[in-house]
Amino acid sequence: MLRLLRAVSSILERVYERIMPGFWLRLKPGYQWAGAILLVVAAWIGSGLIVHPTSPVAENSDAKSVDTVPLVRVAELTTSERNATITVRGRTQALHAVDVRAEVEGTVKAIHFDKGQKVSQGDVLCEIDINDRGAKVAQMNAMVAQTGKELEVAQELFKEGFRSKTQLAQAEAAYEAAKAGAATMGIQLAKTKIRAPWNGYVDDRYVDVGDYVRQGDKCEMVIAPEPFLAVGAVSEHDVGQIAIGDPATAVLVTGETVAGKVSFVADRADTVTRTFRVEVTLPNADNKLRDGVSADINIPVKRVAAMKISPGILVLDDRGVVGVRTVSGGIVHFLPVRPVSETPDGMWIAGVPDHTRVITVGQQFVTEGERVKAVMDKGGAAG
Repeated sequence: MLRLLRAVSSILERVYERIMPGFWLRLKPGYQWAGAILLVVAAWIGSGLIVHPTSPVAENSDAKSVDTVPLVRVAELTTSERNATITVRGRTQALHAVDVRAEVEGTVKAIHFDKGQKVSQGDVLCEIDINDRGAKVAQMNAMVAQTGKELEVAQELFKEGFRSKTQLAQAEAAYEAAKAGAATMGIQLAKTKIRAPWNGYVDDRYVDVGDYVRQGDKCEMVIAPEPFLAVGAVSEHDVGQIAIGDPATAVLVTGETVAGKVSFVADRADTVTRTFRVEVTLPNADNKLRDGVSADINIPVKRVAAMKISPGILVLDDRGVVGVRTVSGGIVHFLPVRPVSETPDGMWIAGVPDHTRVITVGQQFVTEGERVKAVMDKGGAAG
């Protein structure tokens, strides 16, 4: 390269001696200045090429310095027998909660219980004005008495041969019709008093004194405090492990833990979520449970070989599967896992063989099949 530059420089000098003096003098002063600047820049670039030639050896040494093996920390984990638990996200629900409705129309005459008050089965919640129902009941009772007397006379005359069977049948029909009418009016009168269907408490009130209600309009909501339910939905994978009568616990968002038993497992999946409804019956003798409180429903199913880890070492593979990354023979592997249970100081997982070296630090920065250098975690624990 140096010889080539010297040869080019010699040729340029000869050209300059023969051509440049006359040519340079014919240029305008502005072009002369531009040419001078161009020559200075060209000389500066050329000097850089001569003084600092590229070294192939240096490039190769830099490439070698980049080629390093990732360092990860691992812990050798062991398994132990553990009760596997299916955890279902759900909520509490009153087993008996109903809107008590009017069965006859009329004006609300009285409200006997307000929201939050306890009621007993048969207590009158709302009372509707009877209007002329009382008079109609009295009228029908009078008709019963009259037709009853007429039937007695018809029976005596029939025995003496002064009445035919047809006339006797007519008297009997009139008497039965009067009794039916009286019973109907009595029922209508009784329905003006809307009663509690069971022991419980009033959770809501929909009407006030003076409101006009029609048949089917709501009066009050009554909830029975016991028993309560914890309801949730389990996946297709887990539903086969749950049976009616299995013990279960509901951990409420309020901090309470209530033990109960599985009382219902749906046979048909929800068409949208493809999950199955599960109900756990809970005692509520102290009336502390409330309807609609979020809860984690824990259902023990069977004993499995599980290991305790810190949730922070879990990763997702390219398909979104939850698992851990392990090291065997200096190569990274991925193992899918299944949560077994959670504790305040960690979680238990299944699906990893005993004495597996699990990556505890650096698992997020390596991929399956990659070669790494593994350093044993102090204490050999991942939790």
